[in-house]
Amino acid sequence: STYPNPITDKRFTITSNSSNKKEVTIFNVLGKQVFSSSFSGVKKEIDVSSINRGIYILKVYEADKTVTKKLVIR
Repeated sequence: STYPNPITDKRFTITSNSSNKKEVTIFNVLGKQVFSSSFSGVKKEIDVSSINRGIYILKVYEADKTVTKKLVIR
């Protein structure tokens, strides 16, 4: 899961039931990658202060699973 959404303080948290390695990628609405990171564990705070305000697509890859969500940065 991810929270908060919309993001108002330039950071959000990703949580998972598994501690497997995760790849986090954020794309703008045109499909251009604007952020990429990876981590292991069940919780990670992601800093998005380098990304402009707007609507983005968040993809989290973990083992054989992919989660896609809409992300709003205010």
